[in-house]
Amino acid sequence: MGKVTLFIAQSADGYIAREDGSIDWLRDGADEDYGYEEFFQMVDTVFMGRKTYDHIFELAEEFPYKMKDVYVVSNTREGHDDYATYLQPEQILPLVNMLKNEQNKTIWVVGGAKLIHYFISAGLIDEYRIFIQPTLIGKGIPLFQKHDHEEELQLTETNAYPDGMLAITYQREEQHH
Repeated sequence: MGKVTLFIAQSADGYIAREDGSIDWLRDGADEDYGYEEFFQMVDTVFMGRKTYDHIFELAEEFPYKMKDVYVVSNTREGHDDYATYLQPEQILPLVNMLKNEQNKTIWVVGGAKLIHYFISAGLIDEYRIFIQPTLIGKGIPLFQKHDHEEELQLTETNAYPDGMLAITYQREEQHH
């Protein structure tokens, strides 16, 4: 069976971006990739929200996910472009279940906040890989929004890097029926 992973960095005070969506405070990882390349090699499919997708083109010279199957969740766009297939929010659950359970795919939820919130609320995330940067930005877009979904997580790995970055990995506890 495949799995859904949230692999994301946040500030020490819990934000993934400034209020305007900027991530200028985030370290570029020039000296350390924090396990990103190894993780990225395992990923088959990438999900992201439309704002995150559009933001990538502002930040990167070349689209970094072109070797992956990319799905962009949007209320307004349909079809596909050179890099991604657009989905309506109601298409997420059946597609994720098919990719994960029938095709054994590893899925990365890239962001942004609304999409992450949807995946958490729907209980779709199997693994949380959270990288806490030792920076306080004071306000912004929080990684975790308020929701009614409660689940137990099991700590499976921690890693403290020399630059102060802290990586924690949680797995969703197996559901006992």
